[in-house]
Amino acid sequence: MTFSSHISNIRRRAITGTQLKEGIRAGEVCNLRISEIHISHQELQKQYPELGTHPALGERRDVMYIPHDRSGNKSSNPRLLPIDDEIRWLLLRHLLTRPQVDEPWVFLSKRTFTQMTPQGVNDEWKEAFHPEYSETDDCAPVTSHYGRHWFSSFWRLAEGLEREQVQYLRGDRVQPIDDFPDAIDEYLHPNYELIEQTYRQNIFKFNISLEHAQF
Repeated sequence: MTFSSHISNIRRRAITGTQLKEGIRAGEVCNLRISEIHISHQELQKQYPELGTHPALGERRDVMYIPHDRSGNKSSNPRLLPIDDEIRWLLLRHLLTRPQVDEPWVFLSKRTFTQMTPQGVNDEWKEAFHPEYSETDDCAPVTSHYGRHWFSSFWRLAEGLEREQVQYLRGDRVQPIDDFPDAIDEYLHPNYELIEQTYRQNIFKFNISLEHAQF
């Protein structure tokens, strides 16, 4: 499945790309607020004064915050996720062309310019990847949940990231691998500072051309 040349719609590329690289759920895409992402870009910060103002971000740059206590997020724990250069570019292009309406959401419904629904997110995946990657006798269809599967498999199986750190990235409750944990399992508390450098150094690439990324 190709990404960089296959999807031309700016909003669709930002939605699918963010899910693939951040492992977030459709509900978390819908719930993502402009205040909960920081993107280093002077023009964008002028256009969106609320950009990156959520207290959970602190002084961190190029990062997003996913709360756990918002309806539809389904996360057991809040988490901070790094925004790499490709997702920064996709979100930047999206936000600079996003309709200027008084809504806090990063992604809007394309018809009403209000908050998206999970079904709307899945529709964007279908527009991007179906019918080529629709359901077959041997394979499940590529939908928004595919991004979460890809993200989890990449970090745990391809990169060998510690299980607890993958659980943090996914927003899962950190739990032992079996019913008889070692005592230390109760004291494992992965956080953003532990995963940021590994993430930025090892996240897979779409091979998007970034020659105009600073516009």
